[in-house]
Amino acid sequence: MKKILFLIFVSITALGLNAQDGITLHFMRLNPYAPYLNPSMHLQYNGYVGVPGGSNVNASIINTSARYKTLFGENGDGTITTVKLNKFADQLSRKQNMLNSNISFNIIDFGFRTKPIFFSFSYRIRIDEYASYNKDLFNLPIHGNMAYVGEDNPARPDLRINTNVYQEIALGMQIDINSCLYIGVRPKLLFGLANVKTRYANATLYTDPEDYTMRMNYNIDASIASVIPYSISRDADGKVNISFQPKDFLKNWQNAFKNVGAAIDLGMTYRINNMFGVAASVLDLGFIHWTSYCNQVTGSISETSTQDDDGHFVFDGVTSEDLAEFMENPRELSDKIQEIFPIEVTETKAYTKSLASRFLVEGYCNLGKHHRLSALFQGRIVNKQFIPSFTVAWNGNFLNFFDLCVSYTMAKRSYTNLGLGVGFNLKVFHLYVATDNVFGFINKKSIQRGILNSHNANVQVGLVFDWGQTQERRIERKTRRNFEEITD
Repeated sequence: MKKILFLIFVSITALGLNAQDGITLHFMRLNPYAPYLNPSMHLQYNGYVGVPGGSNVNASIINTSARYKTLFGENGDGTITTVKLNKFADQLSRKQNMLNSNISFNIIDFGFRTKPIFFSFSYRIRIDEYASYNKDLFNLPIHGNMAYVGEDNPARPDLRINTNVYQEIALGMQIDINSCLYIGVRPKLLFGLANVKTRYANATLYTDPEDYTMRMNYNIDASIASVIPYSISRDADGKVNISFQPKDFLKNWQNAFKNVGAAIDLGMTYRINNMFGVAASVLDLGFIHWTSYCNQVTGSISETSTQDDDGHFVFDGVTSEDLAEFMENPRELSDKIQEIFPIEVTETKAYTKSLASRFLVEGYCNLGKHHRLSALFQGRIVNKQFIPSFTVAWNGNFLNFFDLCVSYTMAKRSYTNLGLGVGFNLKVFHLYVATDNVFGFINKKSIQRGILNSHNANVQVGLVFDWGQTQERRIERKTRRNFEEITD
């Protein structure tokens, strides 16, 4: 049973992989990928070319609630000895627990300067997943229904998922309006590979205070699309079976470009003077139109003899023998769930889903020629929920060769995110690594435990060729002259 729970926990936290362009990297001014969070950011090179598949790779975990240490107890050598289900459920937030996944890696990317515009091009694969759930989703099966007795005290488990796997082709343009004002635009052509989006997936369970029987309403409505062909069938007992045919996709690879979408990134940077500046950007403002293998998953009140007169499902409990049997045969558990809570999967027409957009506002202060302090506020609206974070950072450039950044980020229920970024500009190529939380990789027993116990365990690494580093002093002189003209 412990092994099963461990696999479930790892699967849940794996959903939290999040690498939507790390925040720490954005403050590293010598890095060619620093403008990914703001396309107006001035890049100090005349051009760059990325290494296919290895120039900008992101991987991290954003997990606001589920923690390895709250679920498992260990002995001195790290062997799991106990499963602390009650503690795990008790530490969850009542409404908003986040498990978000955003992975990306560049296949092709390059950029070049033609005064006064810097052009960039990139082709990358992205996985953007956002999941949120409330406390009742785990509290109900762990603590049981006795915590929810009475008509005015129902259990309301709720789960929301928004997942996009897609290709992104972007053309960026960073324009120097003058030495003080920069604007940036990055239009993007998208080709969807897979999508899962729930309109709702929730239930309401009532427990009678007299005889403790339960009545449940549940509703599920989700959209699914994929470029990999799949078939849906039912067996003799009415169970839904889904099978994928990846070989058919390889024969018809052009289907990878059927689900077309578009998005845009916008940015603005204003240098108030040589010391202070402000910036703002909006990212991933767009949509994907899904047309390949689209299906809708729906479920509602079970039409069985166990309903009461009001149409609710009535449930009298699960025995210890039932639980033991389910643990031995997970497939039987899946069949039993479908029997109690049947779902329908039907082919549907094409549909359009928006991306999870975000906005950023930033201010910075230069301390001399080689050091900068920055503060950045970031917000996202996902599944009708607002997700904020705030970051302060210091960046130092040494001899136009060594790029160092230290950041600190406050996020939802997380206040120990210390980031670190290191970059080496070795004339011919640029090597870098950055993380938004070094504590996510510090654990005396294993790195894996450190990651599974962290709110955020981000890492971003790459190798890129760049050339023609521009002189920041020349820009500073122009800024000084413009500022003096304005003040005069």
